[in-house]
Amino acid sequence: MSHFADQLTAAVQRTGNAVCVGLDPRWDNLPESLRSRGATTSGARADAFTLFCHGVIDVVASLVPIVKIQSAFFEELGPNGLASMAEVISYAQACGLLVILDGKRNDIGSTAEAYARAYLGREGSAWNADALTVSPYLGDDSLTPFVQTAAERGAGIFVLVKTSNPGGGFLQDLDSDGEPVYRRVGAHVEQLAAASAGECGFGCVGAVVGATYPEQL
Repeated sequence: MSHFADQLTAAVQRTGNAVCVGLDPRWDNLPESLRSRGATTSGARADAFTLFCHGVIDVVASLVPIVKIQSAFFEELGPNGLASMAEVISYAQACGLLVILDGKRNDIGSTAEAYARAYLGREGSAWNADALTVSPYLGDDSLTPFVQTAAERGAGIFVLVKTSNPGGGFLQDLDSDGEPVYRRVGAHVEQLAAASAGECGFGCVGAVVGATYPEQL
């Protein structure tokens, strides 16, 4: 099974850039042509989300290597929204794109294992995501199931290291033996990446670092 970082590297080289397009279908921000249909039910709004995301994908599929789907906006609509999200994942991949599912999942033990099995990989998972965003703040052992499943299924994970929100420093900037917590997390992510490197030299573990903090970046 192809290594995620090798797939992503090849896609970046093919398209000539490393842009990741976010698919964040907030109802109030959708084009008027979609909102003017008067969608008042979750099913109708989910259909609008699908149309919107398909339209974006049609435009960017030949230009970028990867898209990132924000699961929260789909989950907000309940089962209809989840059906829409599954359709968008499938459509993006059919158009040649890699897909990151931005769900920021994690837990401990068997629950983390279940999350990893549910989301990661085009073969063997329910959601077929190529990659998943993961929170590290339950400890290094909570990341292990995600790293292992990603490696087994040719998928990847992106670990929250330094987030973009103003309150992120509440925990992430705390001093931990002379350095901020986010740097300790970053160092651990780097080790996981090195240990899972593909032919391209990159691993199946990446970092989420908000560019709103350029000095830390």
